[in-house]
Amino acid sequence: MNFKLKALIIINSFFAFFASAQGLKNGNFTEKIDGISINYTIKGSGPVMFAGHPNSGKTGYELTLKPLEKKFTMVYYDSRGTGKSSAPKNVEDYSLAKSVVEIEELRKRLNVDKIWFFGHSDQSGIAMLYSLEHPNHVEGMILTGTSLIASPEEIYNRKKESENKRIKESEWFSQVVKDWNYMYTHKTEKTPDGRDLSEAPLKWWCYDDESSQKVIPIMKEISKAGRRKPVNGQLPQQEKELKYYYNQQKRFSEIKTKTLILNGKSDTNNLPEFAEQLHKTLPNSKLILIEKTGHFPWVEAPAQSFAEINQWLKEN
Repeated sequence: MNFKLKALIIINSFFAFFASAQGLKNGNFTEKIDGISINYTIKGSGPVMFAGHPNSGKTGYELTLKPLEKKFTMVYYDSRGTGKSSAPKNVEDYSLAKSVVEIEELRKRLNVDKIWFFGHSDQSGIAMLYSLEHPNHVEGMILTGTSLIASPEEIYNRKKESENKRIKESEWFSQVVKDWNYMYTHKTEKTPDGRDLSEAPLKWWCYDDESSQKVIPIMKEISKAGRRKPVNGQLPQQEKELKYYYNQQKRFSEIKTKTLILNGKSDTNNLPEFAEQLHKTLPNSKLILIEKTGHFPWVEAPAQSFAEINQWLKEN
């Protein structure tokens, strides 16, 4: 085969691949990914961005990331065992490593060379793990509700310190903590006078009552769609996964992917100083803290959050 013919075949193959990757059909699909039936929805147009969560699936993102559909082909997916996706046969297959495999197999199935991530909370960690494993297939990341985590031995102490800091700053939050403690201690969702406490665990993650009322309806829809299903009555061991993640986290300085870290300034689980640690670790990152928001800044303050995202995209 002569050189010109080889070159022509390569060029034609490239354009065929590019056209396929850019022209993903919108709709809802279910396919076998890593031997498991994975459900995903494609909406929008532009570069491909993955959004999902290992514990809560895709529903929350479908409901709240519509502005990104104007700029990206959003691939909202139910991770294994969530929503309409089937659970693995073995509980060990809920591991973080398997979550990375799941994304890579879905990327290949969609015939996309490079992807973006919208990663929230635990999914932010998975996005970074994927970037370590497959750096050539990640174009960019928007991470939110995230930070560098403490060692497995220090996680509980950090949480209590963060909680105590917010208790001093907010009477509303102080009452939320009291309500949650009462629920746990008395194994009830109501006070003796009949006040409902059931929303206290969700409010803990938010800035104030007003912002929590934007988050709670979304969380209820996520619960209806279905969170991670147990396998033979078991869920993965958190301690084991935390230790794995903490060790991998030591390599995050290797991640060169352009990254926006968009955190709530009052995220009790990820206080600004810990988000700053992550920002300093990722060499190509920008940190933006959204005032008067907690763990869900793009839900609690959507106008400001998406304005910041759009500005960062223009700059990158």
